[in-house]
Amino acid sequence: MTDITRRDFLGGVGALVLSFAHWSEAYGAQVIDVRTWPAPEYTRVTIEHDAPMKFRYFVLRTSKPVRLAVDIDGLVLTEQLRKTIEKVKPNDPYIARIRVGQNQPRVVRITVDFKTDVDPQVFSLSPVGNYKYRLVFDIYPAEQKDPLMAIIQKEESEPDAIARLLKQVAEGQKRMEENREEFEEDQIGALIAGISSGNLAPMKPDDSLAPLTPNKPSKDSGQIASKPKESPQANKRPSRSGRRVLVVAIDPGHGGEDPGAVGRRYRTKEKDVVLAVARILFRELNAIDGMKAVLTRQGDYFVPLQRRVSKARAAKADFFVSIHADAWIKPQAKGSSIYALNNRGKVSTSNRWLAKNQNNADLIGGVNIKSQNKQIARILMDMSFTAQVSDSMTYGRRILAELSRINTLHKSRVQQANFAVLKAPDIPSVLVETAFLSNPEEEGKLRTAAFQRKLACAIGNGILKAFKKKATLS
Repeated sequence: MTDITRRDFLGGVGALVLSFAHWSEAYGAQVIDVRTWPAPEYTRVTIEHDAPMKFRYFVLRTSKPVRLAVDIDGLVLTEQLRKTIEKVKPNDPYIARIRVGQNQPRVVRITVDFKTDVDPQVFSLSPVGNYKYRLVFDIYPAEQKDPLMAIIQKEESEPDAIARLLKQVAEGQKRMEENREEFEEDQIGALIAGISSGNLAPMKPDDSLAPLTPNKPSKDSGQIASKPKESPQANKRPSRSGRRVLVVAIDPGHGGEDPGAVGRRYRTKEKDVVLAVARILFRELNAIDGMKAVLTRQGDYFVPLQRRVSKARAAKADFFVSIHADAWIKPQAKGSSIYALNNRGKVSTSNRWLAKNQNNADLIGGVNIKSQNKQIARILMDMSFTAQVSDSMTYGRRILAELSRINTLHKSRVQQANFAVLKAPDIPSVLVETAFLSNPEEEGKLRTAAFQRKLACAIGNGILKAFKKKATLS
């Protein structure tokens, strides 16, 4: 990408007013679809086409408004294509309008006018899944509105990224140790209080860690009965003096270009279901004193896996939970599961298949590979995850116990697999498979607000119990 002068740019823009000449259908690629994904964090425009296309782009920042021009070689220009590309949703926070025209023989220019200063990225994606070739415009604001993204943006621009990363990991490991110490203090404190009062009773096993027996599937039509919702104030408990706020990063899987699993009966998209569950969990945790929840995405747009982890780290999260809905080749598969990281040991074939599918999100959603720091990625991959995995397994068992109360369990123990989104060495992380969209009965349940709330509260209660919080979601 290069910045050019206004004179150079206008020399090309003048060609946009020429008539739209017809190109031979035998020449070049044809556009299949054009999609726009507006969001506060960034806007993505995707042009899907049936053959490779050569392109170049440049930004004119001295103009008002700021403009992006993309010259595409090998694109078939039709009136329908012009109308499709020029459709921009009126609520887009960054794009004012898009124009398209014939810049020179066999070259089409797409011009994007912006409402504010932006940092655009333009890149191509090879065919994957149900998608053919894609040309992607990612429009990031020059100054991020999202506070977490602002931190990430600043850190990515710093020269000594490796030293910064190592410092972050050290801070995260310290937070993990503090959480373990607080857990032990709670147990010792309760024991001393019981001895002092003379009311010490024989210890009972923790019912939340009792052997898990899968529930029988609900016989109703998916409407799950729920207890009356307590007011947010009723759930609040005063924080103990000196105890810092517990931060939970909630990650709704997939989004935007990546729909995730799709239901067999109702064509329910995983990205929509998990976002609904995540939003409920976000609201409920933030209503509890001493808790703070953050979302890795707040709408229907794609966030690369590495950036999801970066957002959790920027928030200094104590815990990371990625929410998904499962799918399998056979519709009989059902139930909830919990996964922690396993990046070294032996993994079952089904777990390896699931992790591969989830890790393909970056391929399906589309990531600008050139913008990734491969050296940092290698450091993250090679770091020791021993403490993180141990804590993740402990917290995961708590969540699984709560899920067993409201749904059948697909696996009665916390599973392990090599999920890319769980690879924060300084944050205990789990991935929740809420239910199977490939199972018609469970797909029906996942579509209901009542069951979505049940799932959110079960996940939340597992987190609260794992960190010895006295509040309860219902």
